[in-house]
Amino acid sequence: MSFILGFGLYGSTFIIPLYTQSLLGWTAYQSGMLMIPASLTTAFMMPIVGKLISKGVPQNYMVAAGLLLFFVYSFWGYKIITPDTGQDNFFWMLIVRGVGLSLLFIPITTMALSTLKGQQIGQGAAFTGMMRQLGGSFGVAAITVFMSNRNSLYRSDLISNLNVNDLDVQQRVGAMQQSFMGKGMSPDVALNSAYKALDFAVTKQATVLSYMDVFLYLGVLFLICIPFILMVRNKKRKEAIDMSAAMH
Repeated sequence: MSFILGFGLYGSTFIIPLYTQSLLGWTAYQSGMLMIPASLTTAFMMPIVGKLISKGVPQNYMVAAGLLLFFVYSFWGYKIITPDTGQDNFFWMLIVRGVGLSLLFIPITTMALSTLKGQQIGQGAAFTGMMRQLGGSFGVAAITVFMSNRNSLYRSDLISNLNVNDLDVQQRVGAMQQSFMGKGMSPDVALNSAYKALDFAVTKQATVLSYMDVFLYLGVLFLICIPFILMVRNKKRKEAIDMSAAMH
């Protein structure tokens, strides 16, 4: 679960700034500011989650709720991703992500440490942290390869529908050519620019579709994990878990 948490955490953190900067034309500063509310939400929820654990709320139920919220976040992203998505569309989606992650961080770690004693607690905390980092590394690598493959596939499918003998395609190219000629270009240069603009539009649409698939499959991954985490039995012991180690 720590591995999957890292996979989703770093994977989603990787694709949102990449999407906003490469497709929407945002600056790095704007992309970073977009992520702040979700981070603050996670920080605000952490003490609440700690109190729920201390009151005996089953951690596997909390993790299941976090996985479900992360699925909601991913499916939300899948539905709103377009070439022109506005900043306001991301706010509540990322808030849901922040709440979901807060329900995953501490409960997963405390479940992993629940049967350990003494020095084993520190070693277990380090191991879960390592698995989370490995999940993040694998997540970023897997998402990059997946997006590259899906982008090529969608681009090939879209180009196959652009027949030079199709009337709609001819009208679209002709309209763009006339637009470029109106800006002072010669007919041959305007035609070449029209084809380049059409190619850019196809590439942009293919990239958007690949981002949609990433959001969808990340959500499905977390949804699949819910039945497995609910099958985990909570093992209670008399010694209290060192919450500082769990938080680390």
